[in-house]
Amino acid sequence: MSELPALLSDAVGEGTVIDTVDVGGGDAIAVTTEATYLYRSEGLLRDESVETFDHAVDRLSVRTKRRKSSIELETMDSEAAFTVPSDIVDTVVEAMMEGVLLTTGVVAPDEELLALFRFSELTVVVTDRRLFEHVGSAVWGGEFETVDYADLVGLDFERGSVATQVVLETGDRRRRVKVPNEHAGTVRRRIQTAILEFHDVASIEAFRAEHADADEDGDQAASRTKGDRDGRSGADSSDTERDPTGGDDAAAGWSPPADRDPAGSVYQQGTGGSQTPAASGSDGDAEGAGRTDEPAAALSEDIGTLEERVDALSERIERQTERIESQQELLEQLVDELRRGR
Repeated sequence: MSELPALLSDAVGEGTVIDTVDVGGGDAIAVTTEATYLYRSEGLLRDESVETFDHAVDRLSVRTKRRKSSIELETMDSEAAFTVPSDIVDTVVEAMMEGVLLTTGVVAPDEELLALFRFSELTVVVTDRRLFEHVGSAVWGGEFETVDYADLVGLDFERGSVATQVVLETGDRRRRVKVPNEHAGTVRRRIQTAILEFHDVASIEAFRAEHADADEDGDQAASRTKGDRDGRSGADSSDTERDPTGGDDAAAGWSPPADRDPAGSVYQQGTGGSQTPAASGSDGDAEGAGRTDEPAAALSEDIGTLEERVDALSERIERQTERIESQQELLEQLVDELRRGR
């Protein structure tokens, strides 16, 4: 909006305005770092007014319907809510999130919020130095997790049939954030740009090479230390045989690709109940491969079929929900007009 109504401007005062949103019908919203101000213009049955919603909250939730969405703020002692048209709710929530994160001290005053993504029960917030992830019915609450760009040693994007996983690797763990494929391109650009600018590199390949060089230097130092220790003890310094069950990969923090179920790995069972690889030899290899690959292929096919059925069911439920909401809005409008004596 080019100019705030006088009553709204007085309420905002000297506050730092993050964004202003035209709600329609003469109403408007102004979001500052400390609070959100909802302005209602004068009408036939109401006076001009301003409601204030402080950002010092424990929880921010959104209940979205086809035409109207409710934004709810909760503290330990109180709850407050207001409604806005659904086509502007994302703009309002993004501005409010910045204010809430600043007011509650989650982000620093000099930290820049670059992007906010909401996917069902997943919220991803990208700043210039960290990535926030919150999973739950609320857009934001105290159960969020963060990844500092300064701790990153690996970055990858694994595309699956339905979702893409953002893989963020630090020195002690590997975290995966799953986002829908239809939004994966935007999410990737925002996250990748933020991380590359933080590390002052031009491309993701340069970022990986930089950390690969650091890992190589560390491995060489560890190898020299091991050789000296083995030399003093007289032990054989040759490499030991790898665990055929994949123990080395598991110890290194290996995780399956985006489309693979971690429980889908198939091993043959030995006579003692332990997991053993397939028998050696050409005949044994062929037989073992048949027992291992066929169940995995069947499982993948079943998962694909199930995903298609779930998608179709979700679309049907969404259409039915829209019809119910439309009927509910018509009933509410009818009740409102009857109350006014029309």
